[in-house]
Amino acid sequence: MIDFEWYRSFISIYKHRSVSAAAKARILTQPAMSQHLAALEAEIGEPLFIRAPRKMIPTDKGKELYTKIVPLIENLENTTLEMLHSSSGNERAPVIRIGSPAEYFTIRTLPKIRDLNIRFLSQFGVAGTLLEKLEKDEVDLILTTQKVQQQGIEYQKLEDEVFVAVVPPTYETNLESTAEIEGWLNKQNWLSYGLELPIIRRYWRDHLKKRPDFQPCHVIPDLRSILEGIENGLGMSILPTYLIEKSLQENRVKILFPELTTENTIYAAYKVEHKNSPVLVKVLEALKRKS
Repeated sequence: MIDFEWYRSFISIYKHRSVSAAAKARILTQPAMSQHLAALEAEIGEPLFIRAPRKMIPTDKGKELYTKIVPLIENLENTTLEMLHSSSGNERAPVIRIGSPAEYFTIRTLPKIRDLNIRFLSQFGVAGTLLEKLEKDEVDLILTTQKVQQQGIEYQKLEDEVFVAVVPPTYETNLESTAEIEGWLNKQNWLSYGLELPIIRRYWRDHLKKRPDFQPCHVIPDLRSILEGIENGLGMSILPTYLIEKSLQENRVKILFPELTTENTIYAAYKVEHKNSPVLVKVLEALKRKS
């Protein structure tokens, strides 16, 4: 009699093309995964994979089995999630693992998902790191500014961030020409997320049609800390408007050259195989709502 866990192990091996990687994803030992696969192959009577060096290659029978059982198992798992989601009380609420830039999650995401009957496990990082976590099934959903075309991963646009030049309220300028603006900007103390001047380079390219040729005065890999630095007079930076709303209202910073803006698209990314998960669908619906 076939054990349901054999199918789950087979699917994991099929997706990862590796017994060791599949074992890690399922939190099982490698011998246990190999045993599940061997038992399933014995029951079916044919090999499901060709054991190549450092890779498991599905046979025609393996491809056929995968195509047939994945929809059935996904429906079964989604039914379970729906039942959990309909239950009352946080102790029964389903869980979703979200990867995101810390600032965006805190200010833009939390207000949209706070009333959902869903528990979330959050991980913060930059776009490249978050994509790796999604590939390894360490998160279910990532919020990212990079849309990397990759098989098995789907993206949905959430919104466009608008970035502006932010300075302490004491800064005064009376500049009109592009050359004057560029000269003034080059003389300022800049606070940057990284040495490579992320988003500052985009701002320069959009409005000055070149790369910036200065080094940042301070490198702070947290936008909220950069804002705090600007409020304390350490210099200026390019920040998203959603981050500075309260500081603007309290006159702790101001926008310089408000007509010069740069946009950055935020996407939600997830694995196609999970796109029908009722929990994922509900979170995506909430994230796409306007604040």
